[in-house]
Amino acid sequence: MSPRLRNLFAGMALTAAGFPAAGAPAAAPAVEVLQRGYIEAWDRADAAAIAAYFAPNGDFTNPTGFHAQGRADIAAFYAQAFASGYAGSRGGLKLLRTRLVTPGVMVVDGEWSIRGARTPQGGERSGEQGLATAVLVRTGDAWRIAALREQEAPAN
Repeated sequence: MSPRLRNLFAGMALTAAGFPAAGAPAAAPAVEVLQRGYIEAWDRADAAAIAAYFAPNGDFTNPTGFHAQGRADIAAFYAQAFASGYAGSRGGLKLLRTRLVTPGVMVVDGEWSIRGARTPQGGERSGEQGLATAVLVRTGDAWRIAALREQEAPAN
């Protein structure tokens, strides 16, 4: 698996949620709960917990174009990423925009980052960062990730 393939969550998971921000929709506190839980799951290297934040048929595409569909595939992706040096890393997210499309659908844009990842051989990886867009759907009184798309930040 390529290093870029393993990059996904942090960013992915991280970006799928949101922080309350000025002008954010009323759903922002519920989305903040999703974001916080996702990051906590990332920091614990808990692939199953990350996948649980997705809708049952949710999907994502990482910066290399790798696509996972459904919670089982998403959990398998993250488990492989954590086994390849991302366990113990820390994710971050800066919310850029949230938009309530309908009462049960929200689009979230953000900047993700991963710090402290290791190579499979144990060496330090450079920090990673990029942009992501997530489509969230409300299921009952919880928000879930229906789709997540990530890209790396352009080189400076």
